Amino acid sequence: MSNKEIAKQQMPGQPVTDGLRKTRGRRLTPLRRQVLDILLEAAEPVKAYAIMDILRKKTAKSVTPASVYRTLDFLLRHALVHRVGTLNAFVACTDSCEHEHQPVFMLVCAGCHQSREISDPPLYNTICAAMREKEFTIQGGTIELTGICPQCAAAGSE
Repeated sequence: MSNKEIAKQQMPGQPVTDGLRKTRGRRLTPLRRQVLDILLEAAEPVKAYAIMDILRKKTAKSVTPASVYRTLDFLLRHALVHRVGTLNAFVACTDSCEHEHQPVFMLVCAGCHQSREISDPPLYNTICAAMREKEFTIQGGTIELTGICPQCAAAGSE
């Protein structure tokens, strides 16, 4: 079950991360839960400072950039979010598996900035092997591909 599907099953007013805590078994502090909720509810990748602005509107507590980045680092380490480097933003992981994450491809639309996560370990291994032949190494576990999503492609053809 994907994170988005888990989020849809939550009761109104219940944080969407409640189902994820049961699925992933991670201990989420209130700030971690709020940040993950923001990313799960977002229609596109969200920048760290935008997360901070949303948090400041939702809570009376002071939220610093350092606390948001520490929270994002935790969520990254525990495979709950991905960093979309081309946008310098973050997106909730769509895979709610309990095991170690497989490397993923992040498809990023150049038009609307929506992103889609796909996992294809054989393709990933082929790309990494080709990179090793050229004495390159991948940094991180995500390969980002920029293109145009079906909605933007259809809008552009009208």
